[in-house]
Amino acid sequence: MERTEEQTDVQHERLAQIVECCLESEPAYKLFDMLGAISKLDVDAKLHYMDLVRESGVYSEEEVQAIGRLILTGTAQYFKHMIDKVREEQVRREIDEMMLA
Repeated sequence: MERTEEQTDVQHERLAQIVECCLESEPAYKLFDMLGAISKLDVDAKLHYMDLVRESGVYSEEEVQAIGRLILTGTAQYFKHMIDKVREEQVRREIDEMMLA
């Protein structure tokens, strides 16, 4: 299935919203940091973690599935990387502005 330009634009917009949210919220950033670290583990460890999340009863099945997709596909790690890149760029700009002032 070939992605259209419109689908790609929508995906980029969603990613931008996630990054913005994580830059504005320390708990959101910490969540992606943790999920990104878990997504680096071997498959058995990931599945064990998902069992613990499911058994905790804290999350709905839909939320457990979303967390699972983030971990098992490595998407959480990708999001964390993107968030860090954007934050690095923001810090660089802030430093440049301070140096020019």
